[in-house]
Amino acid sequence: MIRVLLVDDPIVLAGLSALVESDSTLRLVGAARTAADALAVATEPDIAVLDLRLPDGDGIALGAALKHRWPGVRVVVFTMRADDQSVIRSLGAGLDGYLLKDSDPDDVLAAIHSAAHGTLVLGRGAQAAVVAAAAAAPPAATALAALDSRDLEILELLARGLPVSQVAARLFLAPKTIRNRLSDMLGKLGVATRAEALALARANGLGTPPHR
Repeated sequence: MIRVLLVDDPIVLAGLSALVESDSTLRLVGAARTAADALAVATEPDIAVLDLRLPDGDGIALGAALKHRWPGVRVVVFTMRADDQSVIRSLGAGLDGYLLKDSDPDDVLAAIHSAAHGTLVLGRGAQAAVVAAAAAAPPAATALAALDSRDLEILELLARGLPVSQVAARLFLAPKTIRNRLSDMLGKLGVATRAEALALARANGLGTPPHR
């Protein structure tokens, strides 16, 4: 059973909740209208589906906060539009998907299942943003060749959505070391931001975790 947390306005929540409850393999563990309400949910979800703009904050920041609280949770942004900056920022924050609200109900359910099992989910507008970011970066074969094996380990884990603290723990390094190496990697990859680095990594096969 996949546990689902929904965070959106009341009208969308009603429809999404009904959709989730129509699937016998999903269980709704929370339906919140604000970031504060989402963070107050007691039951750990397997996946959270969040609006981008909330009355008390930003869905991307909320997604990062949920991942900090529950490291295993997958987070999908569910919004009306896919502007490039928001898509890349969500990937840079380690979130697991970006889906438009005009998606067919079957596609929404498929996205929930896919993201819950570790697949990066991108709606049609979000895919275009990632392709554009990757195209603006150096060719992958050249850029990734500039990274050593430790860099690739770090980038792989970050692209999976793990926060710096967990990457550091897994690799037995200090969080400051991870941040410093990431800063060095930006120069090696020829990109300016962490979001661009992760977009490049994910567009070229890094960050796909094994099924749980």
